Amino acid sequence: MPYNNNGKRYWLSLWNYAKQYPNDNILYQMPDYRADKNTCKWCGQSLKSKRQQSYCCEDCKIEFQRLAVWGRGVAPLPYRILCRDNFTCKECGLFGAYKNKHGLFVPIAVGPDVHHLIQVSEGGTDQQNNLITICNDCHNQIHGIKSNTKKNLVKSSIYYSEQNP
Repeated sequence: MPYNNNGKRYWLSLWNYAKQYPNDNILYQMPDYRADKNTCKWCGQSLKSKRQQSYCCEDCKIEFQRLAVWGRGVAPLPYRILCRDNFTCKECGLFGAYKNKHGLFVPIAVGPDVHHLIQVSEGGTDQQNNLITICNDCHNQIHGIKSNTKKNLVKSSIYYSEQNP
């Protein structure tokens, strides 16, 4: 991760990621959690016409995009990792997408973090094969445990990525 003027790390932009890792596809799509694709992503009502593919009205579109596009509070690179992993902790399986006022899941992070398998301070990179989605509890547990247990997590995650390209 690069550093800003205050010494804090920040995530690579998608443009810089593509420049640094040109053969690495990071174009994961935002998950669509609707059971029926003929319903609104925000409120769940039936779509009235074939032209409507995601939202029943402009208000629902604005509400969904206000959270999931403009206000998600996560930089683009870790958001792509969350999408790749379906907002699910790779350690305990906890699903971490946001549930809106209509009871529908929206692909924004309300609990999961993106974790470096090999920490940057130990030579790890921001490349996607070094990043996994993990819930806050598991993340705190990992950073509070011994190094050899961390190595087991890295091995299991590498096995996961090889089995699920």
